[in-house]
Amino acid sequence: ELDGFIAEHSLSSKESDSESSQSHSKIVSASDDQAIETAGEIIRNGGLVSFPTETVYGLGADALNAEAAKLIFETKERPMTDPLIVHICQKEDAFELVDEDEDILDVFSNIVDKFWPGPLTCVMKSNKDKISPVITAGTGYVGVRCPNHEVALKLIKAANRPIAAPSANKFGHVSPTKAMHVFNDFKNDDVYIIDGGQCDFGIESTVVKIYYDEPEQPEDIHVKLLILRRGGVSEMAFHQAISEITLKNSKVKLSVESIQKKHFTEESHKMEAPGQFLRHYAPNLPSYMLTSEVCDEASTKFDLSKCILIDFNAENIRLLDRVSLYLDLSVRGDFIEAISNVYDFLRISETQENGEMVLIANIIEYKNKEEGESSHSEHQSALFDRLFRAVTGQGIRLSEDLTHYSLTKL
Repeated sequence: ELDGFIAEHSLSSKESDSESSQSHSKIVSASDDQAIETAGEIIRNGGLVSFPTETVYGLGADALNAEAAKLIFETKERPMTDPLIVHICQKEDAFELVDEDEDILDVFSNIVDKFWPGPLTCVMKSNKDKISPVITAGTGYVGVRCPNHEVALKLIKAANRPIAAPSANKFGHVSPTKAMHVFNDFKNDDVYIIDGGQCDFGIESTVVKIYYDEPEQPEDIHVKLLILRRGGVSEMAFHQAISEITLKNSKVKLSVESIQKKHFTEESHKMEAPGQFLRHYAPNLPSYMLTSEVCDEASTKFDLSKCILIDFNAENIRLLDRVSLYLDLSVRGDFIEAISNVYDFLRISETQENGEMVLIANIIEYKNKEEGESSHSEHQSALFDRLFRAVTGQGIRLSEDLTHYSLTKL
């Protein structure tokens, strides 16, 4: 069934080769109102536009046009088992795109009143008359989001369409937070890139599925908010939000749960939400997360001076003069600052001429020395999720003299 779905909704390699050989990307300024209007026209005509959001740059197409959506998958080289998020201007626009009853829509409405516009994607049953299975990866569920970015909202209004958009990078590569990141990945493709500067937050939206679960009491109705991907809205924020919500139906009980992952779905499996595969956010160099363990004698010799180190809170400052390039996501141990830097630093790491390996600090082992709100520790797990997948779950042990290493699974 899955093979049939992919075959039915795939472009032929001949079509792909023909299109890519004739196309080149273009960067325009977000301050140019005519450029935004042109971008809207490109969306309406079935083309691709990359645009900034508060999280990362998106690669957008008309969400109501299955052929345009297929072009996203082909250009991004994305598995068709990985669904697309649909971007809209206001919560009312979502009601036409989903097929849910009054209780689910009431929960959705109350949740997005807390967090929209913002880095939250809500997954619900799709309206199959509006949303193609290309968008949903054949799952019957669609993710909708209202971005908190003036340029993104202007584009959606100019297009007069909901816009389907994953991050604007080749599949598995580091997500883009600058227009040049997008251009570097798609310079030989036909993508109209709106340059709105660097993204504010720096990693993708939180994805939450809203659905019915088994109630504890037969007379209750249990609606679960299942966090499928960590991002800009923390689990702590969800718990706070549901404690403040008053629903129309008093029988509806809400709960929040997050998927704890150290293994990820195979790329051949259809997913209800994007960002579920292990192979994500990776630089074009072998990348590993530092562990506190010391490797044994039967290990591999290497040259630390050809390594790029991405640190956090100066935890590995002793290696500053030993590596090719030393970057610190946040010298003061702030997770919001680290999130805003992470994708830029991962892309910088792959530009080093003599760089052969990327070493990344293990932030999950980090404990804030001065507990307090200033560290934004509620976002630690979202950052770790991106770094874990940037290294594809691989850790590295170094010898005491820093001349040998061995690999381990995190």
